Amino acid sequence: MEISSTASSSIVGKLLEEISWEKARDYRKGGQGRENVLTAEVLVGLDFLPRTEFLGGVLRSAHGASETRSVVAAEAEELRMHFLPGDLRLGSGNYKGQLFVQPDAVFETPSTYTLVEAKRIRYGSFQPEQLAREYVALMSNTGASKPVLLLLGVTPPLRVKGYGLLEIHEAVGHFLGPVLERTGDEALPPESELLKRIPEIFCWISWEELNECIAQAAGEHSALHPSGAASVRRIAAFVRNAIVWHG
Repeated sequence: MEISSTASSSIVGKLLEEISWEKARDYRKGGQGRENVLTAEVLVGLDFLPRTEFLGGVLRSAHGASETRSVVAAEAEELRMHFLPGDLRLGSGNYKGQLFVQPDAVFETPSTYTLVEAKRIRYGSFQPEQLAREYVALMSNTGASKPVLLLLGVTPPLRVKGYGLLEIHEAVGHFLGPVLERTGDEALPPESELLKRIPEIFCWISWEELNECIAQAAGEHSALHPSGAASVRRIAAFVRNAIVWHG
């Protein structure tokens, strides 16, 4: 496993980098209710808790993309977690008006590539083209790996600004054509194929379900040394407290 040489590549470091671009006063009271803070606290815990039981358990309890999601869960111990990885390009060409997205996280395992989009607990909503852009970005960057798009903290139908509540297929399908047209990358699959593949690529889990997964895994976990078991319980409690506090 590679050890990063820069603080900014850690979850805490990336969160601080993100905050530096925003108004500091928005993070008073510990950033309560802020999407990035909640996501960072949850992913920090899932990064350090025993992967097969905790992160794997969360993935196994999610909905949608069952085949590939099970592969991600099976490879959880080898998963590389990139929080706030920065700009992710749509398409591979150097075309005019190139589009980018900024996912909340990217998970990489030996055979999968997962783009993670998280939403705050209260009133989280998507921009009109957001899911279509993230879908195209995922397919542009996944290479030979199996693609997954994980929606963290939401349950369909999804709230899309200006469009009310939409199912995932609608939230993507309404905007996929125009996004592909502006992307201008003929190497991408056609719109019809991308629409057909939505059920095998998109998955989701609510914050409440994630909280329950952590509680169950902590209750079932056993360690050879009492100190190790106590450490697992503390980290699990940290994740669960973060979900409750931000809610």
